[in-house]
Amino acid sequence: MLPTEVVAIDGPSGAGKSTVARQLAQRLGFGFLDTGAMYRAITWHFLQEGCAPAEVAAEPDQGHARMQRSLQQARLELVGGRVVLNGRDVTSHLRTREVESQVSAVSALSFVRASMRDLQRLVAAAGPVVAEGRDMGSVVFPQAKWKVYLDAAPSERARRRSQDFARQGRVVSESDVLDEILVRDRLDSTRSDAPLRQAPDALYVDSTGLTTEVVVARLLDYVRSAGAAGSAAGGRAAGNVRTQEAP
Repeated sequence: MLPTEVVAIDGPSGAGKSTVARQLAQRLGFGFLDTGAMYRAITWHFLQEGCAPAEVAAEPDQGHARMQRSLQQARLELVGGRVVLNGRDVTSHLRTREVESQVSAVSALSFVRASMRDLQRLVAAAGPVVAEGRDMGSVVFPQAKWKVYLDAAPSERARRRSQDFARQGRVVSESDVLDEILVRDRLDSTRSDAPLRQAPDALYVDSTGLTTEVVVARLLDYVRSAGAAGSAAGGRAAGNVRTQEAP
């Protein structure tokens, strides 16, 4: 049986999934499963090992054998909101532009996704969680009680991501970030294994112009509502709902 006590939040890069999911988990008293951070950690690991996709593209097997060996050596843990890889806290390394440029290609690898999927389900089986990513509701947790597709306009996502970089002391123009986001969207939505898409029974929320507090409040209402919690039909009924406010 696949885990069902899951709030599965999917959506494109920069839509605010991690922030919303973390706060929602705190409000609900659920665990928080940051699957995006897991893929970023593996990407960082590949970069450290010199076998990230762009670095091994010219090899006969596109470096898959080297990456699989490296993956087998990666012991990944989520501890108190931190990401620990082989005993080292790598959380601060996961939002670099180097990782950003490679994570979609790493996430598209079927052997990476299979490994992460097993780990994600193992974590969720231990208790109720809020899980965010690209294929939480569509693939990893198809029986999740609550499914959400969190979206935002590309320009809004670029603005948010640029602000994130600024807080890290890095100056990156919104136009450059927007270009990267559009490439990321294309790669995530066209990959052959578990492409980014809205699950048919997911609640659609457009967060453009909304504060994090407003989005979290709406998702709290959704999760706590008797219809959403009581049956899969409740989730399907919410599937065509769109929520949006002007800035």
